[in-house]
Amino acid sequence: MLIFGIMSNNFILRRNQMIKYILGLIIILAIILVAVTVGANNDQVITFNYIFAQSQFQLSTLVAILFGLGLILGWFITGVFYLKLKLKNIALNRQIKRQTQQINELTTSRDKAPQ
Repeated sequence: MLIFGIMSNNFILRRNQMIKYILGLIIILAIILVAVTVGANNDQVITFNYIFAQSQFQLSTLVAILFGLGLILGWFITGVFYLKLKLKNIALNRQIKRQTQQINELTTSRDKAPQ
């Protein structure tokens, strides 16, 4: 019975991962579909002024570039916070390990002490 329990838990984990993968793929395809639709309907050429110069872009191209830059910036910021939390987690796990070792040493020395 234990083997079936382990197998079913493993199967559930794989199924959940597959569902996440499929949902992510559907979301990405939906974003691409919306981007293509918006790009096909926006053929206007606009002048984009930035600090040092100005350029003319199609509206759909400018939207795609700015969306991509926002996506990259968001991933970068998320990565920084993720790395910070990961390092904090490593430090806390070390602290737990050290304190567990100290507790074990104190418990062992207390048990060995004459009464």
